[in-house]
Amino acid sequence: MSQSISKILFIVTTEDEETFRASMLNASNLLASDVAVKFFISQKTCHFFTKKFHESAPDGDTTVKGRLTGALKLGAEIIVCRTAITNYKIAPEEIIDGVDPSKGWMDIVDDHTDPSVKVIWVG
Repeated sequence: MSQSISKILFIVTTEDEETFRASMLNASNLLASDVAVKFFISQKTCHFFTKKFHESAPDGDTTVKGRLTGALKLGAEIIVCRTAITNYKIAPEEIIDGVDPSKGWMDIVDDHTDPSVKVIWVG
């Protein structure tokens, strides 16, 4: 990775589980290599971060739940868009622990425009 990159920002809007799992696996690999990773989750992807989803989701390292849990354990910073959860009628207290549901697009503008942050769209 370039010496000038200090963080990877994944902006995730997909509802496709396979695509989501792949982005979480990539993030875990980066985190295991001491690369800072931040996720901004929006649109239908926010459903993967609800307690209800996690109660019924299958366990296992390669599942959506497993990939998400692994990324969190490795230190991924995850923000679920407050506007998205409002639009999908998800209360902030319904979001799993370790995920920040209090921020929106304007809170990541600095990351998005910082040349030391590599932005990857997953949609």
